Amino acid sequence: MTDSQQPFFDQLDWFDEQDCARLDEGLAWARAQCPVVHTGFGGGMHVVTRYEDLVTVASHPEVFSSTMPGLATVPVALPPIDVDPPLHSDFRAFLNGPFTRAALARYEPVLEKHADALIDGFVADGQVEFVSRFAVPFSAGALAKVVLDDDNEERLQRAVDAVTAVSVQNTPESFAAVAMLAAELMAEREREPRDDFLQSVVDATVEGGRPLTQEERLGVVTVLLLGGLDTTRGALSYIAKFLTEEPGLEARLREPGWARGDLDEVLRYTSTVSVMGRVVVQDNDLLGVPLAKGDRIAVHWRSGNRDTARFDHPDSLDFERNRNPHLAFGIGIHRCVGRHFARLQLEIGINRLLARLTNFRLVPDSVVRSAVGISVGAPEELHLEFDQVGAQP
Repeated sequence: MTDSQQPFFDQLDWFDEQDCARLDEGLAWARAQCPVVHTGFGGGMHVVTRYEDLVTVASHPEVFSSTMPGLATVPVALPPIDVDPPLHSDFRAFLNGPFTRAALARYEPVLEKHADALIDGFVADGQVEFVSRFAVPFSAGALAKVVLDDDNEERLQRAVDAVTAVSVQNTPESFAAVAMLAAELMAEREREPRDDFLQSVVDATVEGGRPLTQEERLGVVTVLLLGGLDTTRGALSYIAKFLTEEPGLEARLREPGWARGDLDEVLRYTSTVSVMGRVVVQDNDLLGVPLAKGDRIAVHWRSGNRDTARFDHPDSLDFERNRNPHLAFGIGIHRCVGRHFARLQLEIGINRLLARLTNFRLVPDSVVRSAVGISVGAPEELHLEFDQVGAQP
């Protein structure tokens, strides 16, 4: 992409397949030539593309507000994602505890059993459509067992469908469908209280003791549905695809402790939540360009993770990086509350797959379909062949 191709950003549609296929190239041009580049999408916004500028935005919530976290208008509340300080701290106070690695450790046997049950369903076939047969149901099942305490399979399928629609369409109708599911779950807890995470949302207080409003409760659960289903599914599918492409990767992922380092490089490279929105609330030139109160900006985490000023040869997987301060979970006060849950799912999912399957390759003549929108590039359809571990040739 050259200077003369600025019209790409002028006409950029984050949810168009052809535009998304060119986006990494366009972002590389922007980082080099116009790091805060303007796009006409959604009435106009500035795209922040360089690592250090993204850190600046995250460090100044008093200037760059999170009250508009979507690329397009979000018709429902999404706390704590769309909440600024000081209220943001109150939400994180009751959300952080259940999502520590220590708190989640007790679910490891449950998630391992869940992964094995899914593998049982296709292991004898020697091939699988990975996204629909493993990545989606594993992510949905983990969310159901750890966060929602919900065994209603029909409702879980509706959740998967609704969250997928938000990711690829970003319409008011898709958000409304997720919010309706949240309303169902909240209504059940109010009728029949339980000792679980969702009950803690019902019982939570903020601002010195006031209960959450109904809109805030629904928003918290909506955030959990969106984050717990879509992002982990995308990362799992990326890893499965890489296993067919990267020589030696399977052996690396079989090493004990691989998730303490190699997983971070996968997360940096894939950046499943690639972009989110902010709104300028004070006139400023902190990013080197004049920004006015009311301007909308897109913080492009994926672009920051490909910034040559921060990472050597960032457009390739490099598992020998000494430091990897990636932005895959964001940075600053809004760093993803569910990051430990996501890492746990990815580690268990891959470990159980590799305990039973090996020699992954694409089904001949199959097409790998990739996502658009905030999960740009993540495989949405991935047909794999494999061998069973220990099987005779």
